[in-house]
Amino acid sequence: MFVDPLVTGQMRLPPYDVVDLVPDARGLAPLATHRAERLRWAEELLRLPDVWRRTMGEGIRIAVLDTGIDPDHPDLEGAIEQSRDFTGEGIEDLNGHGTHCAGVIAARKNCIGFIGTAPAATLLIGKVLRNSGGGSLAELAEGVLWAVDQRADIISMSLGGEQGSPELFEAVHLALARGAVLICAAGNSGALFSNSIGYPGRYGSVITVAAHDRHGQASGFSSRGAEIDFMAPGHEIWSTFRQGGYAKLSGTSMATPFVAGLAALILAKHRRPGNHTSPIRNCEDMRQHLLRMAAHPGHHDSARGHGPLLPFAYFAR
Repeated sequence: MFVDPLVTGQMRLPPYDVVDLVPDARGLAPLATHRAERLRWAEELLRLPDVWRRTMGEGIRIAVLDTGIDPDHPDLEGAIEQSRDFTGEGIEDLNGHGTHCAGVIAARKNCIGFIGTAPAATLLIGKVLRNSGGGSLAELAEGVLWAVDQRADIISMSLGGEQGSPELFEAVHLALARGAVLICAAGNSGALFSNSIGYPGRYGSVITVAAHDRHGQASGFSSRGAEIDFMAPGHEIWSTFRQGGYAKLSGTSMATPFVAGLAALILAKHRRPGNHTSPIRNCEDMRQHLLRMAAHPGHHDSARGHGPLLPFAYFAR
């Protein structure tokens, strides 16, 4: 079923599809494994086990601005560096969405559950949405500024509002000016030939992500618009969930942390000593590097952007 959370103020989660839910890793079906740990179809499609031989995102800090986190989830043990609640409800994620996004990015390589896209990166968790899924643009803006103050390299936002605000505009562009990479969900209001992207994804300077299925086709729910940069896996994605569980969800919310994780792998690779041939100083530099792994770098459309990301060839160079 599609969950359309109660909207509080002007910011909300995109409605997302809960496909399956289990209380802990023992309830997960046997899947293809990488050294005794499960792989999602997305990791296999992206050939991430081959990429992990080169980098796992070491030293990169990723802020996840969402519904909070399950701080005791066994698959996130050691991943969370800092957390802060902006809603007054406490950092505990009783919704599950924020924990799911965090796991897609940085679930640990620990023989439990799944492996995140950048399993050695660290997480900064900002709870800017209530457990209902709603929040305010002002709280999101506070969260962005907090992430900048904590020296986040990447800020991942799987949320959206129909309208922006002066506070959010200023916070987003301050973060961009400070060199942070901002990755935003396009939203799940897909409609042909219409711009249904929410804010902050609709700001042109951020990296905006649509969703594709396991065949690389744009998901029907994925919002369309000129601001779409790339597609990433967003259909039936397993990850960590509330109260130590796991869930299979669909939405551009799931595609966004995949791109945040890939951005962490890129940054870790380029920050190694002696690798100064193409420095990544800001979000625009990152966009250009992601473009090098895009399926269609010379073509752009409002549903797919430059297409799915294919990282192995990029990291093999």
